[in-house]
Amino acid sequence: MQRALVIMSFSLLLSGCAEFSSSVTNTIDAMGMTPDYAKGTTQQELQNHKLETPAISVTDNVPEGKLVERYDNGNKKFETVVKNRCFNEYIDLYYPNGQLRTHTPLVNCKAEGKSQGYTQDGKLRTVINYKNGLANGEVSAYDANGKITKTVIYKDGYPADKS
Repeated sequence: MQRALVIMSFSLLLSGCAEFSSSVTNTIDAMGMTPDYAKGTTQQELQNHKLETPAISVTDNVPEGKLVERYDNGNKKFETVVKNRCFNEYIDLYYPNGQLRTHTPLVNCKAEGKSQGYTQDGKLRTVINYKNGLANGEVSAYDANGKITKTVIYKDGYPADKS
């Protein structure tokens, strides 16, 4: 019974991690920063989309400290630190090939600071500045040569300006 609770708790934890990843990825895609995914997005849709990362809580039976989940191939799926029943300090998400997908610093269980996203071959794709879990400041997308292709200014999670 205890083992079943741990497995169920860990499954909920992984779904929270997936929610974190998809909230950032879907927003970036909707902003047109990944043209393959975001064709046809209107400016109105962008203005109404809040860029926010969820705070991921864990159950009492998940031990505090470093937490690493791995894919079936042995590569890391994500890495974080559990503190005060939530993900804290940072969360790193990885592609199945082992390449870092995103690094997001966390303070008091919320995104805080510069989150960086990478392509599957390790090239910088996005930089998002967070404050208290909300995009705040510049959100930038980069091309394969490392040049900025798009920048959107965010305030309290919503686009304030575009360039």
